[in-house]
Amino acid sequence: MCGSREWFGSGSRIIITTRDIHLLRGKRVDQVFAMTGMDVDESIELFSWHAFKQASPEEDFIELSRNVVAYAGGLPLALEVLGSYLFDMEVTEWKSVLEKLRKIPNDEVQEKLKISYDGLSDDTEKETFLDITCFFIGKDRNDVIHILNGCGLFAENGIRVLVERSLVTVDDKNRLGMHDLLRDMGREIIRSKSPMELEERSRLWFHEDVLDVLSKETVRPSFIILVLQIYEANGNNIHL
Repeated sequence: MCGSREWFGSGSRIIITTRDIHLLRGKRVDQVFAMTGMDVDESIELFSWHAFKQASPEEDFIELSRNVVAYAGGLPLALEVLGSYLFDMEVTEWKSVLEKLRKIPNDEVQEKLKISYDGLSDDTEKETFLDITCFFIGKDRNDVIHILNGCGLFAENGIRVLVERSLVTVDDKNRLGMHDLLRDMGREIIRSKSPMELEERSRLWFHEDVLDVLSKETVRPSFIILVLQIYEANGNNIHL
């Protein structure tokens, strides 16, 4: 983004954050610092605030909490999402979640986050989450509710549940937000159902992909109507 160091005045400090260390190789940076996960005590406290609404686990859940934290790998987002998902659940339900976590490799963060998505109680909540990942990040909450209610999704309740699960945020300007990892997880859920055929996907979020599908004679009429509604709601125009 910044072209070269010469763009900046003497004494400037440029901090780059990335999940791809390849971008930092060569002589592009002076120092590389690998971020570490939260330590056990910090992880337990953060997790507890979401799972129990207090700074430490309830007595019957101490060992279970430590196991969840260990599988989350000190990643704050995973601790928040898993803690919010487990809030008010019984011991047997915690053990079921732990069994799922044990089977997921440590480096597959999205799969761990997906446990909370899979645990949403009905399809309208899942559909609302996927719509937000594709179309409505940064959009006004009330506008999104109005649009999705028109699609029969009961969005006011759905968004409330997603916020409670730490899958979606609402800022002080009433705009919807979402962590990049959760956004990528939602879009991968959609992409994985039809990796090669764009017209078979339930949603498209790149403008070029939308135009490509709409130009084909085989596209479903219901898909065209949905795309036009979404793009109109976002202030975009499509010329066919």
